[in-house]
Amino acid sequence: MKQNWYYKLFYGMGNLGYSVVSQTITNFFMFFGTSVLKIPGSLIGFAVALSTVWDGLTDPIVGYLSDNYAFPRFGNRNGYMLIATFGISILNIFIWCVPTDLSIGLKFAWVLISLIVIETFNTLFATPYSALSSDIVNDYNDRTQIQIYKTIFFLIGMILPSVLLNLFLPSTQEFPQGQLNPHGYHKIAIFCSIVMLICGLVCVFGTLKFAKKNNNKTKEKFNLKSVFAEFFMCLKNKHLRIIILGNSLSLVSAAILTSVGMHFFTYCFNYSTFKITCTLLCLLMGMALSQPFWYKFSVKEDKKPALLSGLFTAIIGVFLIMLIFLFRSVLINSAFYLIMLSMFIIGFGSGTLYCLPSSMFMDVLSLNDSKNSKSATYSGFLTLGSNLANALALLIVGILLDAIKFNPTNFEQNRIVQTGIAVILFVGVLSSLIGSLFIFSRYRIKEKHLKQGKTN
Repeated sequence: MKQNWYYKLFYGMGNLGYSVVSQTITNFFMFFGTSVLKIPGSLIGFAVALSTVWDGLTDPIVGYLSDNYAFPRFGNRNGYMLIATFGISILNIFIWCVPTDLSIGLKFAWVLISLIVIETFNTLFATPYSALSSDIVNDYNDRTQIQIYKTIFFLIGMILPSVLLNLFLPSTQEFPQGQLNPHGYHKIAIFCSIVMLICGLVCVFGTLKFAKKNNNKTKEKFNLKSVFAEFFMCLKNKHLRIIILGNSLSLVSAAILTSVGMHFFTYCFNYSTFKITCTLLCLLMGMALSQPFWYKFSVKEDKKPALLSGLFTAIIGVFLIMLIFLFRSVLINSAFYLIMLSMFIIGFGSGTLYCLPSSMFMDVLSLNDSKNSKSATYSGFLTLGSNLANALALLIVGILLDAIKFNPTNFEQNRIVQTGIAVILFVGVLSSLIGSLFIFSRYRIKEKHLKQGKTN
């Protein structure tokens, strides 16, 4: 049965708050840590990677708790999300207020501890939140539609930091490249925390109807070993394995693009904050505007063809930017506009990654667990896979930035360093997109299988 639109709206708003905080960290923190705090890339990469691994490992644990232990008035999902809303709002401010005059060791310790704590709260919100969608809808196409609501708010949350980047980090006499000014990041953090607080509360109380229905009173004893043993059992299911691996690999491309993208445009093209904001907005606008298209495409042609088409479109966009970089000395007057077009193409294609894999994952779960009794636990497995992949990718990125002799104290980088940044970006993004395209091509479930109740 299709669910009322306003419940999907309340649900989607939760992703706006979560997204505006998590994506600010994902998009800007690698740059902030290396270029503003002057911490070596390998240390920042290690801190981000370790916190991401921690986030991944806690996902199935929180999922298990959410499936099995309910709050008296808030059910199995909303109580955890309520606690996390306040925790994320507070910790997000703390993480961006690292004093720049501390020693590198103290700054690294501040960053590492803050990242681990905020990732704990992120898990406490995101895992029950993902499972809540299964409690709200159970129709094949409705699953995609609620993911569209979720994705649109997620993309708005990604767009906001880019706008704030230009608003709070303008070029000044002291900081000609505004993105190097540490004080603007403090203002961005406060704004994002306010958005998280408001949207989190709207989501928690706007979907409380479904939380009450899902009040599981099981007294099953918690067993950490059995939780992770079930992860490997999950991987034995062919289609769950395909989605977990394909989703993990595809999101590595987004992590690399956002973490190295600011380095790329700052040092390879010498772009101002305004121009970087424009390129990011083109990427995000492409993602947002693509959602109705990919939804209609998936309804008409099914989900797998839509996902593969999106990945192929994103690959084309990356190749275009690679060509622009190679011929940037020739395309002096038009390079910026061509890059904006290419970023829009990448965004339009990659828009599929933020709605279809989750929808497909819910489809497979519905075939194997019709009562959704373990939806949060299994949603945690999906996030665990992507976080482990992202952690490894970001650690490698940090090490490679040091390997190419990237020096954050230099406002300009030499040609060798610029080329190294470009190679990290293009090789990382293209290899992950092409790899995920191959993995998802092996997916076989269609709408008719859901109706028949089988996965052949």
